[in-house]
Amino acid sequence: MEHIRLTVTLRPGRGTLARLAATLNHHQVLDFAYTAAPADAATSAGASASEAAAASARVTTAVVRVPRAHAPRAQQKLRRLVDVLDVAVDPTPSGAAAATPDGRTPSAGAPPR
Repeated sequence: MEHIRLTVTLRPGRGTLARLAATLNHHQVLDFAYTAAPADAATSAGASASEAAAASARVTTAVVRVPRAHAPRAQQKLRRLVDVLDVAVDPTPSGAAAATPDGRTPSAGAPPR
């Protein structure tokens, strides 16, 4: 099955992961990775205005792998989310990574089992 990898750049916030999951609920998601931005002192209640502005400049990424047939619709839905800054399409060739006997694709840099 050919698939497409969508790299979503977004502003982290309360409920971001839940909104991503709800948006992709009706699509066949083959793989999903979400990298949360680390919390720091700028997000605390006593942060100054400049620290709050620096915190809002943080971005995080999510990588979603969907079948080629689902990619255009999933991309359109992701672009409409309020937290999303960009959705980049990264087509992955079907023979780029060898699948393991259980059907999973080994992650990049990990030795095969």
